[in-house]
Amino acid sequence: MAPASSGPTVSTGQHMAHSAHPGFKAACHHRPSAPELDLILRQHGRFIRGEPDGARASLKFADLSHTILKGCFLAGADLTGAKLHQTDFSGADLRGACLFGADLRKANLAHGDLTRADLRGSTLRGANVQRAMLLEADLRDGTLMHAKNGELVPMTDHTGSAELSLAEMKRSDLRKAKLSNAFVIQTDLRDTDLRGAVFVRADLSGSDLSGCNLEGSDLTGANLTGVKLEGAILRNALLRGTNLSNATLLGALLDDVDLSLANLTGAEVTRHLDNLESAIGAALQEHREWILTNGRRGRRADLSAVAMSGQDLSKLNFSAAVLKHAVLKNCDLSGTVLAMADLTAADLRGATLIGADLRGACLERATLTGASLARVAAGPMELHSGHSWPTNFSKARLNQVNLEAADLTAAKLNDADLSQATLQGATLCRATFLDCTMSAADLRGADIRDTDFRGADGLILPSAD
Repeated sequence: MAPASSGPTVSTGQHMAHSAHPGFKAACHHRPSAPELDLILRQHGRFIRGEPDGARASLKFADLSHTILKGCFLAGADLTGAKLHQTDFSGADLRGACLFGADLRKANLAHGDLTRADLRGSTLRGANVQRAMLLEADLRDGTLMHAKNGELVPMTDHTGSAELSLAEMKRSDLRKAKLSNAFVIQTDLRDTDLRGAVFVRADLSGSDLSGCNLEGSDLTGANLTGVKLEGAILRNALLRGTNLSNATLLGALLDDVDLSLANLTGAEVTRHLDNLESAIGAALQEHREWILTNGRRGRRADLSAVAMSGQDLSKLNFSAAVLKHAVLKNCDLSGTVLAMADLTAADLRGATLIGADLRGACLERATLTGASLARVAAGPMELHSGHSWPTNFSKARLNQVNLEAADLTAAKLNDADLSQATLQGATLCRATFLDCTMSAADLRGADIRDTDFRGADGLILPSAD
């Protein structure tokens, strides 16, 4: 028998709970006054601290649209069904908060902490969630229900699936988040940490997941049509029945991934050439003539997305070559000339580049984990025009890399991961390390004159002694 109560009810499919908040009618939102909201926030703070006269913030079905709650402390607050359209929650603490069925369209959640928050059935369409923490957040489907004429009916026209379409979620943390059946269409998820996240039957079509870490994630039955996964980590991800048609998988790390049960129709993937060594030799021969004749004859070497793992490419001339998305894992590139080469999102894990010439090269989003770049020349390339072209390592994975005595003068390493990297004796003059990760990086003896480390995380500069 359906409950006779006319108050709002929360339904999760199998779980159902009546609202304890009297006075709210179905789909009716109360807008608290500024003094009321201030009192609720102060009482909530006392409640969390265990002080007298405290009370958990209950803002069920409240209308807080366009309200500025920047940096507010709302951990554990109840915002079930709240109207939060264009609300500013930037930097707010919403850990464990209940946002079931909340309307967060175009809300600002940038740098906020939503660890273990309940976002089931919520709408985040067009929201700004950049650099937010959503560790173990629940973004599965859920529907707010109420009793009408003795029957339970949805309170809104919303489908019940959490919606993040068109949201800005760059560099947010969604480790172990639950997003089964969620709508994440055309969403910017670049460089987001999605390790262990559950996307079973989720719709991510048209989204940009470039540089994402999806290691150990579950994408069973998910729709990834047209998704960009350039340079993404998919190690040990589950792709059973996953639709990857027309997706871009160039530069993606697919170690221990079974793609046999996924739909890869029209997907862009790594190229495997017959007679690889002959193909490389022929490309370099034409490339040499192209260099010697300033492009009048020959052809620029283009080995984009070619699998070349383990090849001996030492002391060869790849200057200005196109190696975008190339798989160069464990290759020997010692003394190789790669000046002005395009190595965007290339896989160089474990590669040896000792003494290589990388002046002016682009290694944006390249993965060089565990590679040896000791004594590389990665300063700027001086052009005939009198201008210089810096080497670009922006967003590159340089963790556990050996850059001992490397020349990185004026290089761009913004948003790069240099955790546990060795930079002893390296020349870093005028280089930029904006917002990069430098946990346990060794900079002893490095020349850091005019080096820009603003926003670098985990940076420990050596003492002057």
